[in-house]
Amino acid sequence: MPQRRTTIDAIRGLCLINIFVNHIEEGAFAAVSPSRLGFSDSADIFVLLSGISIALAGSRASRRRVPDIIAHLWRRAVRIYAFDLVIILSTLGILAAILALRGVAGVHADELGLLRDHGFPSVLGHALTLRQTVGYSAVLRLYVALMLVSPLLLRLAGWRFWAPLPPALLVWLAAGQFDLVVSNSLTGVPIALTILPWMLVFSIGIAIGQGMVDGVTLPRNRWLTGVALAYLASYLVLTVVVVRLWPPAADWAATRNDAFWLGASKTYQSPLRLLHLLALAYVVMALPRAPLIRLLHQVPRDHLLSRLGRSSLPVFTAGAIGAVVTSEALDLASIPLDDAWLPMLILEAGMIVLFVGIALRIAGPASRPMRGPATPDRSATAGQDGLAGAAHGPRSTTA
Repeated sequence: MPQRRTTIDAIRGLCLINIFVNHIEEGAFAAVSPSRLGFSDSADIFVLLSGISIALAGSRASRRRVPDIIAHLWRRAVRIYAFDLVIILSTLGILAAILALRGVAGVHADELGLLRDHGFPSVLGHALTLRQTVGYSAVLRLYVALMLVSPLLLRLAGWRFWAPLPPALLVWLAAGQFDLVVSNSLTGVPIALTILPWMLVFSIGIAIGQGMVDGVTLPRNRWLTGVALAYLASYLVLTVVVVRLWPPAADWAATRNDAFWLGASKTYQSPLRLLHLLALAYVVMALPRAPLIRLLHQVPRDHLLSRLGRSSLPVFTAGAIGAVVTSEALDLASIPLDDAWLPMLILEAGMIVLFVGIALRIAGPASRPMRGPATPDRSATAGQDGLAGAAHGPRSTTA
């Protein structure tokens, strides 16, 4: 079990770096991001891992009274909201400073229109009340909501590991069919990560985590593995071959984020996206000795990815703020550098390395080797940050 939790931390750490890279507006490295290899991306993986981690941590607290568990999870929601405030205040402060120094034409971020049309106090008020996304804060709003409903989902999973799935499935279907998503109060744009569609991903994670606790055996057979691998490969075939040869496929790809049933919407967590995430999760769990996957299962506890994953909430917060700074820095540097690709690439790479260094300082030093019996894995409380993803609000399209 401890190694499983270390694997979760390692995957989470890898996603954190990928999220930061993808949140850099017009960044060159985003073009080679793993997020471009499938319908789902790091946000989906993070939400799924959060559900797994909550279930694993909840198993250790199963002897506590239900009111105590509820209070613990709701305190976590308050903590997540506090980090959300840090992202909101920092993002608006950075953009307001750039706006004051460079004028309207000097700000690269989409929030410029909000500050110009509504003013700083109004935008701040809407953001603090979670009605308007600012920067990359939408994901934390999602996790505040998930922490509030997680006691019920954990209670259901404690009865039967699969029990959270039927109600979450019904909510997901209703949200997709009847367009039950929340829109930003100032822009009217649907929020990319909202509770109703995304609760199913979180519930699937809880069911997987509770199944691990209960000793449920993962079904493994060649046909199921083959179907999962074929589905993962189908996206590459679609984007590399079919889209280029068949015009209707190109039209679908251009509007795929607008539809629920036959699209690949992140806002509605469409079926194609959900199936891609499930196929990816199954392959990682069913083929632990496969190339690359084996490396994730063998990552040591003190590896930089594991360290980042164990401190996911503060690391994500730093990345959300750092992505805004990096995007604006690249936009500013493009003027004297005349968009020369090599200096811009070096600058972006340097900012990514700087983020990883800062994130490692936030995560703390690697633990010293100890003699005697191993101490419990800190990630036994994995998910204590309550973070499992990154949002794309008005500022990004992938995570």
